[in-house]
Parts: sequence; structure tokens; C-alpha cells
Amino acid sequence: MVEHGVYSVVLKGNLLSITLIGSFNELATKSACLQIQAKVDSLNGKAFGVLFNCTDYEGSTPAAHKVSNDYFSWVNKQNCLAWAAVYHHAIYAEMAKNEQPAMFECQNRLEFYDIESAKLWLANQSVVAC
Repeated sequence: MVEHGVYSVVLKGNLLSITLIGSFNELATKSACLQIQAKVDSLNGKAFGVLFNCTDYEGSTPAAHKVSNDYFSWVNKQNCLAWAAVYHHAIYAEMAKNEQPAMFECQNRLEFYDIESAKLWLANQSVVAC
């Protein structure tokens, strides 16, 4: 099986930036989630925020949704201060609510439709990219 979907996982300061582009299968989702876990583990329990950029995301297979939902459950048990999810259309936020309910368990989570507003909100939550 070949990975489908392009992703970027970058930790800068205490900001974990995750970008998804295209459509995702289980293999690409697992690879991205392993990178997320490694970045969070590298913080050794320090607080962090998530900028989840889905402006160019097109969807995932059911198996990929299950993998990411399991990892989001794990992230929620870490020291996550805030979660900003950025979508290009509200329909993608609705799909995420249906397929990945763990993403919405974070108490301090907002949805945005532009990156700059999300970054400003995260900065106000004490999440800083250095």
C-alpha cells in the first residue's frame, strides 16, 4: 500500500503545527500520527498548543479516520493547552465532528477559517512559536 495524502508536522516553541493536504488513507494517517506522537513526547510533559491546518484537506478513508481518532484521544491526555483547527469550509468541520469525535474533546478548542486568526487566538492562550 502507498501513502495517500501530504502532511507536515512541525514543533516550534510549544506550538505543534499539523498541516494536511489532499485525501488520506490509513498508511499516511498512521505516519503523520507517529510524527505527532514523537513531537509531543519530545516535550517531556510540557504544555503545548495545536494549530491543525486543514485548509487543503479533502477527506480520509474510514480506516484513516479511526487511526486519527485514536491518536487524538491520546493527544487529549497530554498537556495540550489549546487546539485551533482551520478549515476552508464548514462542511469539513462537520465531517470531522462525525468521524473524529476525540478531536472535539479538548476543552479549549476553536474552529477557524483563516490561519492568522487561529495563530492570534493560540498566542492569547500562551501558545508561542519561537
